[in-house]
Amino acid sequence: MIVLLTGDDQHAIQEQLNQYKAEIDAQWLTLCYHRFPADRLDQAISVARTRSLTGGKKLVIVENCHLKQWGDTELETLQQLVQVPEFTILVFVATNVDKRLKIYKHLVKYAKLFEFPLIPPWRTDLIEKALAKLAAGIATQAKKIKLVLSKGAVEYLAEAIGNDMTRAATELRKLYIYGKGRQLELAEVKELVPCQTQNSLQLASAIRQGESNQVLHLLDDLLSRSEPLMVIIATLLTQFRTWLWVKSAIVSGIKKDSELAQLCSISNPNRIYYLRQEVANTSINALAKAVTMMLDLEMSIKRGVDSPAVASHRASAKDLLPTILSVSRLFKLT
Repeated sequence: MIVLLTGDDQHAIQEQLNQYKAEIDAQWLTLCYHRFPADRLDQAISVARTRSLTGGKKLVIVENCHLKQWGDTELETLQQLVQVPEFTILVFVATNVDKRLKIYKHLVKYAKLFEFPLIPPWRTDLIEKALAKLAAGIATQAKKIKLVLSKGAVEYLAEAIGNDMTRAATELRKLYIYGKGRQLELAEVKELVPCQTQNSLQLASAIRQGESNQVLHLLDDLLSRSEPLMVIIATLLTQFRTWLWVKSAIVSGIKKDSELAQLCSISNPNRIYYLRQEVANTSINALAKAVTMMLDLEMSIKRGVDSPAVASHRASAKDLLPTILSVSRLFKLT
């Protein structure tokens, strides 16, 4: 079997690799389990072509294959894929690949493609399901101890961890050790798992909902972690422009999600469903004013950075807070 694993979700890819590894007889791992970097492709293919001495399965993993580093020599080496025995599991791992490449098109003639993109941060429903599944998996592995979380605790973990499934696995293991089989409630989980995903997207949502206290909390958290001011502003601008474009398109009578996505330059049409909900009760005038105010703020901070008198992070932050609160008040009134 030949497979190509691609995507940004490194945790999911590692779990898939672990499944393949579990198919190998543990006592023969030293003979039947091999990992190679991408620049040793010829050796990897040579090992993959050789039948296992044990008569069982063999796992050969080629890591960091973004494919662009391979040329005609590697393409010629990959011609040997047809000679890989049935009981060899040959795995190519890549964070991302260019599907237009000749070498990619050749590879997928023989390899099954499995894609593992990170769950989009706005899909908290999918993140919650992934966390619940992961918790169940950890409980199964433990066998003696079950990890039981209240609904509120799972929802909090989805917010606190976001789409970082690698961190989720670590945090859930900590929780099942602490819980010792009893159900953990929200308050306990909050003490054990800090929320480190306060980001500019969450700040944008709080501003749009007119939640001034939440805005202050999120902004303080971002600044305390030395988040660059221009990064915060750029993210806010991008998000509010997107909301403005979507709201304007809806008001103008465009109904199909595909048309909205194309008009608003949104690469994932599935996101339109959530954007519709987000702007449903939002004033188009407030969105337009918000974008204008943030553009002015961006220019002000850029001028401040160029000026020695206000070049510090703290000095520029003084301009940020009143403007952000003013933008938030636009939506509190609508």
